[in-house]
Amino acid sequence: MWLESFNRMRKSVGMNLDELSEASGVPKGTLAKITAGITRNPSIETVRVLVHAMGYTLGDLDDAREPNILTTDEMGHIKKYRVLDLYGRRAVDGVLDAEYDRLTHMAERESRGQIAYLNCYDLAVSAGTGEPLGDTYYTTRLEIPSQRVPENAHCCVRVNGDSMEPAYKDGDIVFVERLDGSVREGEIGIFALNGEGYLKRLGQGELLSLNPAYAPIPVGEFDDLRCQGRVLGKL
Repeated sequence: MWLESFNRMRKSVGMNLDELSEASGVPKGTLAKITAGITRNPSIETVRVLVHAMGYTLGDLDDAREPNILTTDEMGHIKKYRVLDLYGRRAVDGVLDAEYDRLTHMAERESRGQIAYLNCYDLAVSAGTGEPLGDTYYTTRLEIPSQRVPENAHCCVRVNGDSMEPAYKDGDIVFVERLDGSVREGEIGIFALNGEGYLKRLGQGELLSLNPAYAPIPVGEFDDLRCQGRVLGKL
């Protein structure tokens, strides 16, 4: 039911897939599979980003896809939220997203004094031909001076390949900010495309390398593209 409601929302605001993809940051291929019902269970955060891009909230869906019963306080917050204008909703969303991010990712990064401890994923992300990216496998816990770690970095990933040279070379360790949505077009991120991991720049319907020797990787309508984080720089 939620999908029918979602598609009615999109029709009511007159947004096509290109416009909704640009407004939300969700890749068009992923969005096409959601609206067609191919992806039956997208994450609640992806749905939230999409409905917010159309000026709605999750509460406006016929089925918010959350089985938990809301408490009286939670219902009160929702009623107040619905009264807010767009500026107020964005302000609340910003605080909520920041706190959610802090609590869900705090286990990956912790600081003690002048030292930050970050997980470094030992399955290298490919900057070349692509290889499976395991989202739960790591063996290294890095100790890095806090001043060298970007504020929003949650973890690190080791680069494999030369397609992102000169910015990122083979063996470099990059800082990654985990995302529930996607990076914007033109930004560099960590992507899983049909089960293979890439460090690439997001283009329009394609993943781009910085090294001109590598051709763009097209992303088709039925490809499974997921952004796993934004690259913030390297160690």
